[in-house]
Order: sequence, then C-alpha cells, then structure tokens
Amino acid sequence: MSDYMKNLFKNIAIFFVVFSFAACSNDDVDFAPKSLEVTPHNISGYWKLTEHNGQKIPQGLFCYVEYIRKDRKFVMYQKFDSMYPRRITGVFSIEKDKYGKYILSGKYDYGMGEWSNKYFVTELLESSMILTADSENAEISKYIRCNEIPEDIIESAK
Repeated sequence: MSDYMKNLFKNIAIFFVVFSFAACSNDDVDFAPKSLEVTPHNISGYWKLTEHNGQKIPQGLFCYVEYIRKDRKFVMYQKFDSMYPRRITGVFSIEKDKYGKYILSGKYDYGMGEWSNKYFVTELLESSMILTADSENAEISKYIRCNEIPEDIIESAK
C-alpha cells in the first residue's frame, strides 16, 4: 500500500473519531431544573417571601404563606403594611390562560374581596416559586419553600 493510501485511511479514521466526539457533545443538553406543573398539590405547603423585584426583603418585614391543597385555602402571615403582623386567610385558585400560562389568584375571607392582583406562576420548582403580578408594573416575587411557619411569627400575629 502506498504512503498516499496510508495517509488517506489515517485521515479518514481521524475524521470519524473527531466526528464521533462532536456528535456526542452536551451543548444541547439543558441542565436547568424543569418547572413543575402548577397544581394545588405542587404548591401546597409553606412558602417564605425572600425577594421582591430583585431586592431582598428587609429585616423585620416578612410574608409567609401556607397553601392548603385539600380545600384550596391559604393562610398568610405578613408584616408589610402595618405596624403589627397580621394573619390573613382565604381561598386560592389556579387557572391556565389561553397561552398556557398558569395564573394564581385568590379571595380573602370575611368579605375582604379579591387579591389586588392575579399572579403568573413564572417558575415553580420543588424549592422555590416565582410569581409575576398581572399588573402594569409586573412586580416579581420570589418565594422559597420552608418546613413550617416559625412559631414566633404565628404568635405575633394573634
């Protein structure tokens, strides 16, 4: 076999090896966690507001929400708009709009009316949830899942 043929076969072999590695590239693999389907089951539990419009919640202010799957109720403990912490209850609902986006909305108990905004569930993971207000300023709130609402928060809202 001539040197020309040997080089040709060698180059073809190298081409196939390189091509094989290029075909196995991970460039198209998405390692980001997949958002969960927004259902009462998947959002049930305890959540703590950690960021609002990209800003951390200032010390001394808080918002904890418990979503209860069975009756689609919520219990919120918050200290934002008053000097004292408050316990707020009501019911929530989840719907899907014509674009396939999930919308979380609710009504307060005791005739206090509906939430001031509906919220697009932008992302729902096992450990966090991002809500975007369906309003002019599209406020973005980030919640993290927690094991419980701290007892001192519950006591302070009584």
